[in-house]
Amino acid sequence: MGLDTPDPSPALRTVITNPEGVRPQSSPLEPGKAPLAPDPGKPSLLRRPCMYLTRFVKSLPVIFITLIVSWSYYAYVVAVVLTAMVDNVLEQVVCAVVYHCLVIMFVWSYYMVVFTPPGSVPPSWRLSKGDVDRLALAQSEDEWKNILASLAVQLGCTVKQRSVQNAVRYCEKCLCIKPDRSHHCSVCEDCTLKMDHHCPWVNNCVGFHNYKFFLLFLGYALSYCVFIAASTARYFLRIWLLEKEADQELGSAKYHILFVFFISILFSLSVSSLFWYHLWLVLHNRSTLEQFRAPIFENNASDPNGWSLGKLNNMREVFGTSMLLWPLPLQTCLGDGISFPSRLPLDCTTYHSIGHTLPGRPDTPSRTLINPVLGGGQQVMVTASQARAQSASASCEVTTRSDTHSAALSGLSGSFSPALSPDCRVTITPDSGVTMMDKVTVLSEVRLDNNGHAKTVMVAESEPLTELVTGR
Repeated sequence: MGLDTPDPSPALRTVITNPEGVRPQSSPLEPGKAPLAPDPGKPSLLRRPCMYLTRFVKSLPVIFITLIVSWSYYAYVVAVVLTAMVDNVLEQVVCAVVYHCLVIMFVWSYYMVVFTPPGSVPPSWRLSKGDVDRLALAQSEDEWKNILASLAVQLGCTVKQRSVQNAVRYCEKCLCIKPDRSHHCSVCEDCTLKMDHHCPWVNNCVGFHNYKFFLLFLGYALSYCVFIAASTARYFLRIWLLEKEADQELGSAKYHILFVFFISILFSLSVSSLFWYHLWLVLHNRSTLEQFRAPIFENNASDPNGWSLGKLNNMREVFGTSMLLWPLPLQTCLGDGISFPSRLPLDCTTYHSIGHTLPGRPDTPSRTLINPVLGGGQQVMVTASQARAQSASASCEVTTRSDTHSAALSGLSGSFSPALSPDCRVTITPDSGVTMMDKVTVLSEVRLDNNGHAKTVMVAESEPLTELVTGR
């Protein structure tokens, strides 16, 4: 019986199965349904122990922080409050209440950072297999950019940020278009929304959804360490200077007091710099990655303050509009982590993250300033009669040059018109400041100032005249 001949008897049919399980099959994409992320499949039996060991190693910093906080709780409550402060009941009550408030907020914020996902790219931003194949078949960089731009429009991905090549940002590992301010984390193996950094002490990426919790964790950790150091400083000095009397009064509790004082000082110094640095980043609406490399926008300009909306609005983007909820580790950040308001000057409409709409800049026509200079060493000469003939129109400004020496016109005969693009009209305004002088070479250039007004400036004769195009 041949291999291609179907067996008429179902009882003799042989089924060969994969011992590792059924491999995922790529099904055709249904209309209106977003493509799913690439599924790596079920890990093999050989990889599972390594995977579990890797997860355990990654969680060691979290276990270490948990053990340190648990020991510090015992050292402060038992050794300091209940033993060292036994003679002062008021001090015991005040320190115990303040300490428990700080430790609750500190632990709450910490585990919110650990267990809150930072946010990942939605499925609608991921490319299908056919789209990935189209990118792989691109013959040039320009074609690759055009395909990415068309795919972004097709998937409805609105992005303002661009890559170094001035292309729509694309992740080759996640096979998705990157939203603004998102980056791929090599540890989490996923693209994180508004990624700040991957923190091993929380075993998680710090991104859009847990950045507020990370800041509160740093703030409460600093307050926790400073409070412990301040309230145990006098007992530390007493133990250090009066060792014999301390042995009789405190006993073995003195060792806990010494260690908790030293550890609180060390942690407060390390956490302090990190907390103030991230607070500065929030006030300027930057992430750690954006501080090292400024984002590049669709106008191919790199602006480190491109996302900044003012210090108060920057704080509201992270902590929310209600200041009463700022100290609480609750989800109050504004936005969806995919689109962000910016301060780009080319935006016709901008919006604050607090929900207000600002009037956009009115549309203005593109301005094109062209110096009529030909290649090959030739020069375009504009006579006084030509200037008077063209002075009736003032829609476009151009650099003019007048020279009465006939030697400069060698190779050119008759009246000459420069070959320019058909979408620009070359005219000379009456107030351009260009005058025709006998036996004198006059060279001027019309430029735009910061307010968009044209002005004529004199340039050196040796300075080359180039074409300058400014537009939207």
